[in-house]
Amino acid sequence: MKTLRLWGMALIAVLVSVSFSACGDSDDKEDNGRDLQTTIEGTWYLKAEVWYGWKNGQPDMSNMTINKSYGDYANERIWVIKKNGDGISLTEDGEERTITKIGNNEYKKGRDRFVIKSVTSNSLVVDYYDNYYDEEDDYKEYGVYTFMK
Repeated sequence: MKTLRLWGMALIAVLVSVSFSACGDSDDKEDNGRDLQTTIEGTWYLKAEVWYGWKNGQPDMSNMTINKSYGDYANERIWVIKKNGDGISLTEDGEERTITKIGNNEYKKGRDRFVIKSVTSNSLVVDYYDNYYDEEDDYKEYGVYTFMK
């Protein structure tokens, strides 16, 4: 019964994250990196998150660890993003950090890495690699965040 419930929650999280990033006839234009910093600026509220374990240096999709879906807006995780030269500054939990751009839509935040999968004027989907740059820490996770403005 617990397994069935876990798979049901996983399905809901996937459907929620896909529904926010897969709209084709919207007035919002996906940026595709042309002026990502302008599009990404603002206050983003977490809508859904799914976390997986880490195995042999890669995300282990068979090992889901956390799966949450929120109502209209989640106060648990809010990202405020602003332009900061070539990178961005990210305020999370009241702490502002400068985020280093390391590639096309890829950023480094301390030991973590995140990749912006899609962004529109009201939706942001991020692949998040926890402890990605910490070779001494074996505890690593891979997550997918879906934010809304």
